[in-house]
Amino acid sequence: MSPDEAASWAAASAPTAAEVIARQPSLNPGELPVHDLLLHGWIALFGSSIAAMRALSAALGVLSIALVYIVVIELFVTGSEKDSALSNDDIGMIAGLAALLFAVNLVTIKYSREARMYPLMLAAILAQVAMFLRAIRVVGLANYAAVVVLTAIAIASNFTAVLIPATEGLWLVFIIARAGWRPEDLNARRAWTIAIALAVAGLILMRKLFSSLRSASAGSVGGWRKPPALYEPFALFNKATGSFAFPILAALAIWGVVRGWRRGAHDATNFALLWMWAPPLMMVVASYAIAPVFVERYALSCFVPFFILAALGIFELPGDLVRVGGLALAVAFSVGHIVSYDRKPHDAQYREAIAAAESALKPGELMTAVPSYAIEVLRYYLPADQQNRAVRYDPSGPPAAVLILGDQSLAPAGVQSYRKDYPQTVARLRGVTVLRR
Repeated sequence: MSPDEAASWAAASAPTAAEVIARQPSLNPGELPVHDLLLHGWIALFGSSIAAMRALSAALGVLSIALVYIVVIELFVTGSEKDSALSNDDIGMIAGLAALLFAVNLVTIKYSREARMYPLMLAAILAQVAMFLRAIRVVGLANYAAVVVLTAIAIASNFTAVLIPATEGLWLVFIIARAGWRPEDLNARRAWTIAIALAVAGLILMRKLFSSLRSASAGSVGGWRKPPALYEPFALFNKATGSFAFPILAALAIWGVVRGWRRGAHDATNFALLWMWAPPLMMVVASYAIAPVFVERYALSCFVPFFILAALGIFELPGDLVRVGGLALAVAFSVGHIVSYDRKPHDAQYREAIAAAESALKPGELMTAVPSYAIEVLRYYLPADQQNRAVRYDPSGPPAAVLILGDQSLAPAGVQSYRKDYPQTVARLRGVTVLRR
């Protein structure tokens, strides 16, 4: 179990829903307790083993595959593009290809293996985007209400999801400007109505959003995140999809953009490009203006339009044999990226470290962990009657006898200071070291 997963467990394993809500702000800041409450109910049904808790994320990941298909349908089936040469069968084929590329890419798989809120955020964003696109095409109170509800759920799952309605706001400005800012224009009226729906969802969560921004800004000094380089939005897609798969997917996506424009599917192609690039660029701006927030998992949904454009590129290849070859290459190198990733361990051996720490403790002694939020991992693995032997790291308080030191995101000077206080090495494990005074 990772320290982040342990935070989700600590909140969701509370005895009541009210206690989950009370615990969540300190354990999982930057969100509302939507995921923790969902996981609370899941634990009640299936238990709190790591496999059981991760199964919730896996289920949401599978749901997202279907939602990608729906998003593609809504993206291309738009009444404003009567000149597009794509038939319903063509759009269905592109949707299936996009869902397949989404399903076999590591960036979408690895987060579905963690007991965290990101698969829920991604599923909520995909559902929200589908209803946003439908509301542009089909007038209806139910569609507008769905936009409000799904926007609120997505943002509540993780506040960084606000990047998506912000991107959609840019698209609505484009629609209104294209209509000449005329309020009598039908498309402009729809855009204004959807903008109001997005604003309503934002107003519901405004106080929490501002509180989160203040916390992020205050916690950025000396934090583990660094401001991103200006090329990071471009490197994001390469790192996430793999150095070998990325050139193939990128070439297919570029071909998809060219062919999409030539076919007359301008709105679908342009919206996909905006969705792909606007959130990463916003994260760069926010990283320098407020606090470093350029993190891959915050931009998970931006890979969906990348896969959509690559799917369009595959569909637009000349001839069935070439299409099959392009798809085979994209899938093979994507699966190869997964295999290569899985051959190397990416976890820290906290379970083994806690067992070593227990054996090193004398009666009445306590253990602690650095980083301090990893304390919930200790409590997860310790027997219920021994959990009070794990205390949060506090340099000003009574010292614990044993320190479990995580290797990630620690400056060398910090490591040396901990080793000075805890000079004896009890165990050196993958990603974590057990030290004793």
